Amino acid sequence: MRPAHPAIIRTSYGGRLWRLGLALLAFLALFGTLQAQNAPGAHAAGVQLIVTVADDSGKPVAKVGLTVADAAGKLIKGTTDAQGKATVDLTASGRYGVYFDVATLPKGVGPAANPTVRATTGNISPQFTAISLSASGVRTALTPTPLATAPSSASTPGATVGGSGSGSSGGSSGGTSFIDQLTPKIATGLTFGLLLGLASIGLSLIYSTTRLNNFAHGELVTFGAFMAYMIAGQWGLNGWIAILGALILGGCFGYLQDISLWRPLRKRRLGMMQIMIVSIGLSLALRYIFAFIWGPDRLSIPADNDPVVSFGPVNLRYWDVVGSIIAIVLLVLVALFFSFTRIGKATRAVADNKALAAATGINVELIIRIVWVGGGALAGVAGALIGYYQTLQWNAGALILLLLFASVTLGGLGTTWGALVGAIIIGLAMDVSTMWVPTSLKYVVAMLIMIVVLLVRPQGLLGRKQRIG
Repeated sequence: MRPAHPAIIRTSYGGRLWRLGLALLAFLALFGTLQAQNAPGAHAAGVQLIVTVADDSGKPVAKVGLTVADAAGKLIKGTTDAQGKATVDLTASGRYGVYFDVATLPKGVGPAANPTVRATTGNISPQFTAISLSASGVRTALTPTPLATAPSSASTPGATVGGSGSGSSGGSSGGTSFIDQLTPKIATGLTFGLLLGLASIGLSLIYSTTRLNNFAHGELVTFGAFMAYMIAGQWGLNGWIAILGALILGGCFGYLQDISLWRPLRKRRLGMMQIMIVSIGLSLALRYIFAFIWGPDRLSIPADNDPVVSFGPVNLRYWDVVGSIIAIVLLVLVALFFSFTRIGKATRAVADNKALAAATGINVELIIRIVWVGGGALAGVAGALIGYYQTLQWNAGALILLLLFASVTLGGLGTTWGALVGAIIIGLAMDVSTMWVPTSLKYVVAMLIMIVVLLVRPQGLLGRKQRIG
């Protein structure tokens, strides 16, 4: 039998690629349609004020009673839903105060700053404000309230909107011991570090095999989070199905990226600097595609926020425990894969010396393709689990990318387990540091630790020294 003509092969291959791309675009368009159908409508006479209440980690807090008061003393009450959102209808423009019913707040948690909400009626869409709760206890307003009258003392002021108030500062409350404050921080830091490690390993593998600093890897994580949100939040399916869907779709997205973008660039023998700039452009493009489809507001995956594991001062929610277990299981499977399978050993050979691996008969392009699929799958499931851990937004990839690069650099470039060690250190540093510094500065603390370690050990914690020149 005569082989197929090369032109026919190229045409069918390109046709499959285009069909795959069109299918993905149709998939995203369907998501956008569903999102638009579920968007809340506006009132002609006034405006809806949607108050989102979350804790220090960004996780929504449900069943919190709150009161919105205007300068004349008119009170409008509401209660947060499973996504931490409470909707109140306003009929006049002006400044409003947001007050909480202390009895409905989680134990040992209170608002972080003084309430100041400015709402303008007649807008086309609802107005939003996000309020952060601090784990250091219920506190009074840090600055005088602008309201002429306030609700009864059973309520306590909420957080400043739009940055007009002061944020929560670090420090410990007088009634709680240092150990009781430190232990929950360590638990949440380890949980977040494990989730960060899943995504960091994928980034490190891609760098090891291609030498590409992929600035679009954060969007792979965000993609997985949005897939889990659509499956569990919009379609109402089980959370485990959402995790599995994020894993599969993340791998498909990584495959599509490599076959449509990175492989053609490699065949053109483009320099790493040019390819890195392409990854920056892809990152920006994906962020605004996410914003176009899912909107600019914070979203949360429906989940039960009640603790299921309690020991001492540590209270862990269902998805905190499940997320940690899934991360540990996947990390063990990755270790076994690279240690005992032929593909895993071939991947290590390609990462060590691509030319020598090709000379021994290893299909380097196939290995790189597998790494992209595996890296995308790990990033997708990490994004889904992070979506359960905290809220998600269209530009979450920017902050995630910062932490991913910090983890990989801290552990050592090109070392898979160095990325995991770096991620756990970053997660612990971010959460524990909030005992002494404001929550908004926890990213700075993580970056400072990375800088200090690299000054002492430039190759990273598990990296190897290399001679240059």
